[in-house]
Amino acid sequence: MKVVDWVIAIALVVIGLSCLTMSANLLGNPNTIGSYLNTLWQVCVWAGIPAVVAAFLYLLFIRRKK
Repeated sequence: MKVVDWVIAIALVVIGLSCLTMSANLLGNPNTIGSYLNTLWQVCVWAGIPAVVAAFLYLLFIRRKK
């Protein structure tokens, strides 16, 4: 992939996480930035855990093939 493709992909992920966080934050206390950042942290952690596990498994299988 070219650099432009990576920038577009990362921008779409950031926009998606931002929209998810804003909609989740409206269910709680929408008046504080602290609650927004807390919700953003929780969303990023829950999105990051499967990504880290998938990357670990991918690297594990790549090393076993060699």
